This record gives sequence, C-alpha cells and structure tokens, in this order.
Amino acid sequence: MLKQLINENLIEARGIIGFYPCNSNDKDDIEIYDPETSSNHIATLHTLRQQLEKDADNFLAMSDFIAPKTSEKTDYIGMFAVSAGFNQEVICKKYEADHDDYNIMLVKTLTDRLAEAFAE
Repeated sequence: MLKQLINENLIEARGIIGFYPCNSNDKDDIEIYDPETSSNHIATLHTLRQQLEKDADNFLAMSDFIAPKTSEKTDYIGMFAVSAGFNQEVICKKYEADHDDYNIMLVKTLTDRLAEAFAE
C-alpha cells in the first residue's frame, strides 16, 4: 500500500513553518508579535506549569524559555504544521464503495505515520 501511495502520487504532503518575535509575560504566557511590526501583539500562547508532584519548587512552563517582556529583548519562537493526508478522503471513498474496511484503515494509518515522520 505504501509503495502504491508513493508510486502513483495518490497522497500529498504539505508543511508550513514560521518564526515570530515574542516575549513571555508574568502570567506564564507567550505573547506573539507581528513579524512586520514587532510592537503589534497578534496572539498569545497560554502555557501551563508542570503539574507533577515534585520535591523542589522548580515547576517549569514553556514561557520560562522565552525572554521576558521586562528584559526589553526580543526573542523568537518557531511553529510548524504538517500533513501527509491530502487526498486521503478520495482514496478512502473508493475503498468504501467496495466495503474494504481494511484498506481504509491502512490508508489512514499510513498517512498518519507519514505525517509524524514529516514532523520529525
């Protein structure tokens, strides 16, 4: 099935990546700024402190790894999104017409694993 998906170009993988100026605030959040005008706040990523019981009081949040707003330094954060399942629905509909549940699951599993590999 994998060979067929690749050789016949039945699925398509797509990805996007972005780097954005940001700073952490004192609420464990990361403020994202417009890359064109770093002063324009466009989004906030809400992060959580670690929730596991620990002996020490060093519960970390993702915002701890971003320069705080009070430092007056601009930090950057990268984000990405990937998929390897474009056209998956079209392929699965053909198998649905044949009542072929096995190949439907196989296509969905393979595209899921390909997306994971793409992300890596």
